[in-house]
This record gives sequence, structure tokens and C-alpha cells, in this order.
Amino acid sequence: MDQQRIFQAEVQSVSSRVEDELISPIQGYAYKNASACFFSKLKRSDRQACVQAALNPASQASEYVQSEFDQLSERVNRCAQTCQDDIYGFSTKQTPEMKEKLEECTKNCMFKASRFLPEMYERIQKNLAPLQPPSSEFVKGTILDTKQGVRPTIPSLGQGQGLPAGPSPLLPGLTGAIPTSGIPGLENLGSPAPISKEDA
Repeated sequence: MDQQRIFQAEVQSVSSRVEDELISPIQGYAYKNASACFFSKLKRSDRQACVQAALNPASQASEYVQSEFDQLSERVNRCAQTCQDDIYGFSTKQTPEMKEKLEECTKNCMFKASRFLPEMYERIQKNLAPLQPPSSEFVKGTILDTKQGVRPTIPSLGQGQGLPAGPSPLLPGLTGAIPTSGIPGLENLGSPAPISKEDA
């Protein structure tokens, strides 16, 4: 496996860990708080404001995490661009030796970024700490509220009583914001951009 695929796999691993360990609890707590808005005697406009306020922490968390991964992508691609500028300069020639040097330089960019991933995770964890649920007790009163470690079952519905088929709509502000396919833009690393005769 080449360095690019290794790096993308490492980014994906951190992305999944952030989503599972840090984002999901915040989103779950936001959903629960938002649901409470529908069990009060609020007017429609006040109920909408209540839901928006409940979902706001989850939106903030998703946007912040996205910005962290975007910055990582930008830094890696900027490093790779520097490699290209240093090796090719304004020349339109692409010798095997130059290509080899470029490949080695871009690999080094991703290698250095890989060493940075644990630090990035720790920073995300620290910055999201204030948005985490106050305790694991937030599942009380939900389908995950179990006694004696047994998950409660949902009563079966009779014919024609089920919900319509199809994906459930997401609440606003909780769309997935964490990368799921590595760092965008890395697929073109190692291939210098063509230089026109006017630029040469």
C-alpha cells in the first residue's frame, strides 16, 4: 500500500473515531433536547426556536470538526504544491528523476501529516468537551434506557400500521460533516500542473 493510501486510511480512522466517540453523543443529546420541545405547551414559533437552540451545539460541533479536517487537507496540499514548485519550478520538462523526487517529497508531506493526527484528535476532543452530554444518564427515558442490561423491544405493528418505507429525514443542522473518504484533493498529488508556454 503506497503512502497516499496509508494516509487516507489513517485519516478515515480518525474521522470514524471522532464521529463515533465525540460527535454522536453530542448529536444524540441534541435530538433528545429537541424532542422535549414538542412535549411542552409552546407556540409554533417558540417551538421552532426551542428546536433550533437544542440542535445548535451539534451544528457547532460538526462545523468545527469539518474545519479541522479542511485545514489538514489544505496544509497537505500546500506542502505538495511546494514540492512541485521546488522541483519543477517554471520548467515544462518532467524527467524521471524529477518525478521520483516529487513523489518522495509528497510522500514526506503525508508522512509528516500522519504524525500530526493524534495531536489533532486530542485537540478536537478537548474543544468538544464542553458540548458533551453531562453524563451517560442522558439516555434515560429513551429506547436505550435499559434495566438489567436488556434492550427494550418495540411492539410489532399490524398490517398497514407501519411507517412508510424509505430513509428517515435528518433534522436540520445534523448533516454529516466529517470526511468519509480521506482528504479531498490528494488523488492528484505527484502530477504537476501543466505550464503554458507563456508561463515558461
